[in-house]
Amino acid sequence: MFKNFSPWLLGINGRQSELIELALTYGFRGMDVDMADMLRRSQRTSLEDATKYLRAAEIKIGGFDLGINLDADDEAFTTQVATLHPMADIAKELGTQRAYVKLPAATDRLPYHEYFEIQRARLNQVAEVLVPREIKLGVTFAAGKELEEGKQFPFVRDVEGFKALVTSIPAANVGFIIDTFDWVVGSGSMDQLTEIPADKIVGLRLGSVASDAEASTAKTLDRVLPAKEGLLNHVEVIKHLQSISYNGPMSPTASSSRYKGQTRESTVQQAQEAIDSISKDAGIPVAPLPMDLIEDIPYEPTPAT
Repeated sequence: MFKNFSPWLLGINGRQSELIELALTYGFRGMDVDMADMLRRSQRTSLEDATKYLRAAEIKIGGFDLGINLDADDEAFTTQVATLHPMADIAKELGTQRAYVKLPAATDRLPYHEYFEIQRARLNQVAEVLVPREIKLGVTFAAGKELEEGKQFPFVRDVEGFKALVTSIPAANVGFIIDTFDWVVGSGSMDQLTEIPADKIVGLRLGSVASDAEASTAKTLDRVLPAKEGLLNHVEVIKHLQSISYNGPMSPTASSSRYKGQTRESTVQQAQEAIDSISKDAGIPVAPLPMDLIEDIPYEPTPAT
């Protein structure tokens, strides 16, 4: 697996060049990309111009969010799927292997069992668009308790329902995004995680429940950078995934509301330190940061002439 920088999972914004610089500075081998923005940029100029910073950086693309609202009405969903085709073409051109989509936590449309079948069909339809581009579809869910409010019908907000839906999708390129914050808040266990084979895990996102919150009542804003231990031990999670040869992205996550007043650099540095510390304890070698390599170069003063 590789350390992956996903700006939106840390609540960070910026120009593509700035985000790439942050990723490289703090030793991330991969980075999630805003592929919709990439499509717009390529349409205004060219694909070569839109991707010049990525190509110059030689950083691996972890994946991209599809930006699809699975709770949209039929007409809007059809339009979204149509837009997916050119975006997926660019993703393939860049060698991207993973795309992400999030399940609705609740809906006003239909009761659970009827809605389950609609979501199953929609996810399969999206996955089929990605198949010829050799892109896997990673599905995630949101367990924050505030998502229970304001909707008539509950949907997927726990690990049991999440696993049931994803495993029911016929398309072979569909798999799970394991988000450890949502896994804990969604009443998931380590045993449920270890039941999932490596080839069905598309992405790994690490985040913890804040110390001033309880998992049973935690909201999305209670997500903080990953600690080593907790209701789900991150070191053990990494050890397990290493043992089954999972080779996908590993991304730190946090709610930006928990890090107000900090610079982007400070947040990314803390995220890098959290991931590196967990990886080291799990027995995974951690490469030195570029800045550390520079500091290791001995200084040799220029001889006086």
